[in-house]
Amino acid sequence: MDELFETHQPDAVIHLAAESHVDRSIHDPLAFVQTNVIGTAALLNAARKCWNGNYEGKRFYHVSTDEVYGSLGEEGFFYETTAYDTQSVFGQQSG
Repeated sequence: MDELFETHQPDAVIHLAAESHVDRSIHDPLAFVQTNVIGTAALLNAARKCWNGNYEGKRFYHVSTDEVYGSLGEEGFFYETTAYDTQSVFGQQSG
């Protein structure tokens, strides 16, 4: 990632959910951790290193799925402050 960022010097990153099929997460949850959590961290670190604290005009878009935020609902938008509403078996709380 560092080499890619260094070579191309992007002003923006669009990061799409790498693993999104919840049924597969039940059979292999570590694959989801590796791609969705570790992969996201790698992209964020590469962007941070490349941009070297100068974030003016820089954008990092992370697009996830309803498995993280839940259904879109009547409002039609999610925001940075939108609470997680996980829909997978691992994200649901009992009670």
